[in-house]
Amino acid sequence: MRTLRVGDVMTSRVVAVTVATPFRDVVDLMLRHEISSVPVVDDEGGLVGLISEADVLSKQAYGGRRRSVLDGFSGLAKRELRDLIRSRGRTAREIMSAPVETALVDEPLRAVARRMLENRLKHLVVVDDARRIIGIVSRQDLLRAFDRTDSELAAGVVDALATSEYGGRVAVTVDGGVVTLEGKVLRMEDVASVCWYAWTVPGVVDVVYHLTVGTPMEPGDAGGARADSTPGPPLDR
Repeated sequence: MRTLRVGDVMTSRVVAVTVATPFRDVVDLMLRHEISSVPVVDDEGGLVGLISEADVLSKQAYGGRRRSVLDGFSGLAKRELRDLIRSRGRTAREIMSAPVETALVDEPLRAVARRMLENRLKHLVVVDDARRIIGIVSRQDLLRAFDRTDSELAAGVVDALATSEYGGRVAVTVDGGVVTLEGKVLRMEDVASVCWYAWTVPGVVDVVYHLTVGTPMEPGDAGGARADSTPGPPLDR
């Protein structure tokens, strides 16, 4: 089974600015290209920062407000202070956020999606080992993994199970992205393993299983215990 990676869904054409790009040019680029963030690069093309819509809006929200001596004693919130300073910025270097969390082109989509959710990130800049930009991946890009037909998902789950001892022993059907597994496994702990293989396929909405656990006592005897449930996504193995 081939695991989907960042390079399969990322946007390769990235609009970037240099550290010296004026504020108004940054805004013009974001509006003209209808993008919500702009990477900032140094003279060698290495990633040094990122400008988001929130960074730009700090100019509108805090522009003209001056930090007084009393601000140091009044407990000005760290984020508010940062936005206040940024609102005075005139170039990309002065308004960008840094450091920037990035992704690598060969990272599995599952790992990147988890990181984006945990850190509340809307996009990640994709870089090479020298931190040169080769793409950008957004939450919308990750959604492409779910744009798959039931037959494609079924084939993916069958391929995943084929790499395990359960290949050919568990039947797979998919309806509306929900995978149903039916068949026989030897041990109760095998139930979780079979479901894990199904969950590794990008685009799976849920996994339902109806499995018999154990071996028949004699020919024609169904034997074994039944395991029927609708588990949620498992933890990492």
